[in-house]
Amino acid sequence: MNESSASPERVRSWQRQVLVALGAQLASIGFMVLAAAQGAAEWPLVLAWAPPSVLGSVVALLALHHGWSHRLRDPALTAPQMVWANLSTATCYALCGPLRGAVFLMLCLTLLFSIFALPARAVRWLAGYTLVLFGVVMATMAWLQPARYPALQEGVTFMLMAFAIPAMAQLATRMSQLRQQLGRQRQELQEALERIRVMASHDELTALPNRRFLAQTIERARGHSERGRGFSLALVDLDHFKRVNDTHGHAVGDLVLRQFATVARSAVRAEDTVGRWGGEEFLVVFEGSPPEGALIGARRVCELAAADGVALPGGGTLHYTVSIGLVSHRRGETAEQTIERADALLYRAKAEGRNQVRLDTDSEA
Repeated sequence: MNESSASPERVRSWQRQVLVALGAQLASIGFMVLAAAQGAAEWPLVLAWAPPSVLGSVVALLALHHGWSHRLRDPALTAPQMVWANLSTATCYALCGPLRGAVFLMLCLTLLFSIFALPARAVRWLAGYTLVLFGVVMATMAWLQPARYPALQEGVTFMLMAFAIPAMAQLATRMSQLRQQLGRQRQELQEALERIRVMASHDELTALPNRRFLAQTIERARGHSERGRGFSLALVDLDHFKRVNDTHGHAVGDLVLRQFATVARSAVRAEDTVGRWGGEEFLVVFEGSPPEGALIGARRVCELAAADGVALPGGGTLHYTVSIGLVSHRRGETAEQTIERADALLYRAKAEGRNQVRLDTDSEA
């Protein structure tokens, strides 16, 4: 992922995730202030601990704001934040003495946050890190301050943690599997919807846009035409196509249709639309093209079709030609009227010898 690919919505989602973690850290600071006010913790230590405790979230916010982390797999820096937050929580445990039991609520919030934000493997690693970290802190405090941190009490507490934290890691594994499953299902649904969209708008045989899609394209072009951006239509028909089907069979006829679709698509500009109008008829919409540009494109279609050859299954090559009726849309004219004019010119091209383009200027091309 690069910075340019991160949409504003995704960046805001990452920022909300970091702000949740920052809120948890600020709540921890509030708890420690209360602990110091009750005499359970020493003010100098609390004041020294508070600023670094929010450092991880602040760094993550700055990285997101400036785009430094957008290229990373985890732009919100969730794992580093969790490592830093647990270190801060363990320090809090060592500072607040008789109120240290409340620290486990903060720890649970941190671990729950990681369950929904990290993959299962990362959560398992974080769970192991947390157990080792708190084991070291508990053992150290039981050794340094045995009156405030009795060894037996610390041992029982650690045993409870050793049971609870792996259970949460297991829950994270299941959550991760569910997220992956939902992700696959969402991807499959998107692919299915895309296939349905393509099937609804494209011809199955030639993979070109179908009549419905072409009608929508023409209406869009008419709207642009009313604002001064003209367009032209070329109605294309394969010459003697019935003879091809009768002589060589419908399988060869389908092969000719598919090959011509490729030829026609390659003959026009990328912004022009080539589609199958029905049977052996095709339609080309030259959007934003002046009449002379549309004429060049229509001639190219005609010439490339005449130069093309379809390899027959039994050997040999089948050559074919097309006839084209080309018109420019007239402002105020309906789509049906424009197509009717193109259709009349198409049949005129066929009546006058085929393999040619006929224009609405009544001049032969």
